[in-house]
Amino acid sequence: MTLPTLTRLSTSSGGMPKLAVLFAHVSPEGVEGDWQKNRKVHGGPDRAVCLYSDELYAQLQSEGINVRPGDLGENFTTRGIDLHALAPGHRLAVGDCVIEITAVRAPCTQLNVWHDGLHKLILGRSGWMAKVITAGTVRPGDAIQVGPQTPQTIEKEE
Repeated sequence: MTLPTLTRLSTSSGGMPKLAVLFAHVSPEGVEGDWQKNRKVHGGPDRAVCLYSDELYAQLQSEGINVRPGDLGENFTTRGIDLHALAPGHRLAVGDCVIEITAVRAPCTQLNVWHDGLHKLILGRSGWMAKVITAGTVRPGDAIQVGPQTPQTIEKEE
């Protein structure tokens, strides 16, 4: 079994792809150096970090879709975490920060730049959005610890 790891940290001055960086400070405002052009839809306190996984990229590549980490606009690319097993309220400790999953990432039509209809193809495997609980610095190679859902989130889902 692979230990959960942050394999890539990515930022952009706007748009996709996001480019790899060696480290960044992550705060409730998002990942340092990252910016989204449409702030009404992207970013904000409950959408400060976007996650996607190496495993989901591998699925897309096996279907002939030529995408690589950062292409889909995520900040954190992970390995060893079943993103399908996460739900709102799960907390992840990554480097010096703690994030909490808030919502499934809604695929944007801008993803079609990589493959016609990609935004529809990744429904159900589009990653997560998260808010920052504890600010801190993260680096590729940092271990990721997955915690349980917060009690208040479980109550909201019932």
